[in-house]
Amino acid sequence: MLCDDCNKSPATIFFKDVLPDKTVELHLCEHCAQKRGLSKSQKLSPIEILQKLLQEKNAKDEETICPVCYLSLAEFKRNGRFGCSNCLNAFSPYIKNLIKQIHQSDRHIGRRIEPGEHKGIEIFKLHEELKQALENEAYEEAAKIRDRLKQLGVDNGESDIT
Repeated sequence: MLCDDCNKSPATIFFKDVLPDKTVELHLCEHCAQKRGLSKSQKLSPIEILQKLLQEKNAKDEETICPVCYLSLAEFKRNGRFGCSNCLNAFSPYIKNLIKQIHQSDRHIGRRIEPGEHKGIEIFKLHEELKQALENEAYEEAAKIRDRLKQLGVDNGESDIT
């Protein structure tokens, strides 16, 4: 069956919309379905993107070498890991599209720290301060630390002062 729009390519997407007064059926090729907004191209996972890169072999892969760790582009494609931090710069022209597909950007920005992300460290320090305050019998200070722990969402038997 051919595409209803272009009448050239084979129809691979079959769309059926049931309305109250009629039913609409469309048989479309991938290209025409994307033009109509009925098909979204599948987004590949980072692993699938890397596998796709690894399958692409080129004669220059063995000649392209990182000047710091001497890892070749061919070796990177075989094992999927850089040898050092400079490999990213050395192989940049060859893997730019890969990075763009994985990060949705042409450069790696890194992880953004959200407010409160280091809450665990603060809780640990407050527990240590609380123990110290209780050992020194500084109960007013211990009560303040306990209240701070409660504000952070820690409400267990260890931090309660009775």
